[in-house]
Amino acid sequence: MVTGNFGVRQLINLDLFTDAYRVTGRALVGAGGIHAELGNPNTSFLEIQEAYISRIHQPGEIVVNYKQAAFRKENINFIVLQDRREGIPVGTGHGRSVFTRGRAIPAFLTVPSFEIHGDIIHEGTLAPREILVQSIGRFQLVFSAKASASVFPDISYSGDLILVHKERIGIFCLGHNQS
Repeated sequence: MVTGNFGVRQLINLDLFTDAYRVTGRALVGAGGIHAELGNPNTSFLEIQEAYISRIHQPGEIVVNYKQAAFRKENINFIVLQDRREGIPVGTGHGRSVFTRGRAIPAFLTVPSFEIHGDIIHEGTLAPREILVQSIGRFQLVFSAKASASVFPDISYSGDLILVHKERIGIFCLGHNQS
């Protein structure tokens, strides 16, 4: 943990995905988790420390690594976290976080190069458009999720929480598979 002018901050481990690359590293976040950092209107960039960069189709081969890197938030497709507590504020004075109220609904989403399966937690109208409009921030939270490369489905990444950039979503379906 780091303390300073902006309160207590902590380094969290994450996997960040763009159209063609996976970046494994650490981000410094505040009490609101990575979701709050992504929603910070004061910067268009997310800084990553100890960044290891690989191509999506060759996940085991590190192309380059750097002590520090910055990514335009608008170019991030999704972020995988192993612990949802690092992504969102979990506890509030009124009980559960606004991010975890509601019921779990199975969901399927696509972004460039990936398909994502997991649970959306939502209270209110159960319609894909309504959920995207009503959910807080620019990133949709998908819990107990798995992202599989569309061209190489054997390549997949799982996490307790995946944050999916809403503007990068191509397909968004709710409920169970109908096939």
